[in-house]
Amino acid sequence: MSRQRLAVLLVGLGLLLTAAPGAAAPSRASEEDAVRLLEEAARASRTLTYTGTKYVAAWRSSGSSTSLVDVRHDPRRGLRLSVSPTAASGDDAAAEDALVLAATTLDRGLLRALSRAYDLRVAGPGRCTGRDADVVEARRPGDPRAVAGRFWLDRETGLLLRREVYDDAGQRLRSSAFVDLETSGGSPVVALGSDRPVGGNGEEVGDRDLDRLRDEGWPLPEELPGGFVLFDARRTGGQDGVLHLAFSDGLSTTSLFVQEGELGSAPPEGFVRGTVAEQPVWVHDGAPERLVWAGADRVWTLVSDAPEPAVTAAVAALPHADLPDDGLRARLARGLSRLGSWLNPFS
Repeated sequence: MSRQRLAVLLVGLGLLLTAAPGAAAPSRASEEDAVRLLEEAARASRTLTYTGTKYVAAWRSSGSSTSLVDVRHDPRRGLRLSVSPTAASGDDAAAEDALVLAATTLDRGLLRALSRAYDLRVAGPGRCTGRDADVVEARRPGDPRAVAGRFWLDRETGLLLRREVYDDAGQRLRSSAFVDLETSGGSPVVALGSDRPVGGNGEEVGDRDLDRLRDEGWPLPEELPGGFVLFDARRTGGQDGVLHLAFSDGLSTTSLFVQEGELGSAPPEGFVRGTVAEQPVWVHDGAPERLVWAGADRVWTLVSDAPEPAVTAAVAALPHADLPDDGLRARLARGLSRLGSWLNPFS
């Protein structure tokens, strides 16, 4: 058995990584300490040179997936990812999903959303990849026992070593962790690029531009149900192109792509007809989940790694129209294959 395959099995069984520190006495560190550690992790992810292998797993009602992703980061050249061909489950779409989840990083915008939606605390010490770590927990307000997410932060470098997201019942939705990691010195350079379009695509759209579009009849929300707030907006393809709105609660991200046009009955590749929130949509199951539908004379595409109830609530809150019988616009079909890679604009 290869080292990578063994790593997948061990991590999947929870044997390679130490358990969450729930049984230990909680730290008295304040929320400010938790935020400080997360901000240090965000800075380290931009300024350090590091290479390693990251385990990525996701669980949904439609199934689960696990992959190993090779990670390389240089502050001058950016983040580069590739799925290990010997330790991936599923097809090419699953491999693409793994890259999207592996690319998710901490960013100040996401940290603001996290602090707004959850109560943060330092839960205690932990270990990951043979390294000492501080474990930060995000807990649902009003229920101090309800942990929504955990972050293992390397005490030596500040890097995020492991990240887990849980549903309301405490079941894991997503898990990612380094199974091996090498680091070298930092740099004040913070520019982050990529070999592939992981994010940051298009021209930034400011608040004034969004207000103007709303005045022109674009139904563009500032929030989605479940505490998902708008933290980034971009446009690709000029004034007649696709508008990309990114929402997050700090743990999960929902990208909403809006384009003027019509939608027909021929599905994009990999999509099937389905119903979400009692509305007709095209569905591509996976993690992240992809949905396409029509409404208000526009085509809407939602790409999200959020829990399924949050996805359903977001779809219900947006405009809808019946699916017509003619064909899908070719321009939209060509662009859909790239949407999953834009889940996190700051990756």
